[in-house]
Amino acid sequence: MRVQTFDLNAEKTAKLIVTVSNVPPIFQATPALIHVPGGAFMFCSESDTVTIGSRCMGKGFGVTCTYLYPVAADYRFPQVVIWLMKGIKLLRDHAKEWGINPNQIVISGNSAGAFICMTTGNLWNRPDLMQEAGCSGEEGKPDAMILGFGPMFCGQQTDNGIVYVPNGELVGAQTSPAFFHHARGDSLVSVYQTIAMLDAMERAKRPYAAYISSDGGHGETSSSNRMLSDDGKTGPCIDDWFEQAWHFMANQLGIPQIQKPFVMPPMPEGMSMDMSMFRPAVPAGSAPIRPDEMPLGQADNIHMPFNAGIRDANFTVYK
Repeated sequence: MRVQTFDLNAEKTAKLIVTVSNVPPIFQATPALIHVPGGAFMFCSESDTVTIGSRCMGKGFGVTCTYLYPVAADYRFPQVVIWLMKGIKLLRDHAKEWGINPNQIVISGNSAGAFICMTTGNLWNRPDLMQEAGCSGEEGKPDAMILGFGPMFCGQQTDNGIVYVPNGELVGAQTSPAFFHHARGDSLVSVYQTIAMLDAMERAKRPYAAYISSDGGHGETSSSNRMLSDDGKTGPCIDDWFEQAWHFMANQLGIPQIQKPFVMPPMPEGMSMDMSMFRPAVPAGSAPIRPDEMPLGQADNIHMPFNAGIRDANFTVYK
């Protein structure tokens, strides 16, 4: 596993923290995730990625990232969208190196992060934003989105004051497929924000799915553990909806949900693979394992060798 941090702007205040779990040699490219933390545009934390990042890794995502953007007085729109587009492009630029399928890049966000993701899914093809992000085509386009309890219609701080951004009115043929999750008891961001987005996605005939909990407050649908409300009701958590989101993403991105046995791809004619890189050197005093000596680990032979292809003929017992 490798962790690298990339600066997305000249001031080095916007960063993409990339965790690459894929290990060479990579025989099959995997999906990748960029998570955008929430924090009311006042703060954002890398730890916000842990819950959804771990769930996605369990589904075979070989690269998971956190997008850290400037907050409070330094927060600027639409720069936060431009920098996220740069982050998506960065993954595509390193797709071969990191084992990413460039057509399976998912962005997710909670609260303020969900707004940034939704706006990116709407505006990635705007010429002025594309130019600023260094994109000439679909390099900055998210292939799918997971959006939690976001203020989808809200004011944004720009270089020239506050501008109102109505994401529902920006949805169109360019908008990326989206999965929404929210709780009805949210007193900070009304569930009507998500309901209005569902209406907008339906009107534009864009793919979407949603989970709306009957209980719970702001942020609870992204929690790894359930919370108990004052009235004694049990709130939601990510385990209530993540499988639904996974099925939605897999269908949209063409990811097999029923895994097939992995078959080594045929080598090009005239090429051979040196398998020595996969096995350590045979220690002195060892001998090949004969078929009649397998399987190891039976009652009278519980000594597991250092290497699956050889047995330890001469060894001392560690005490």
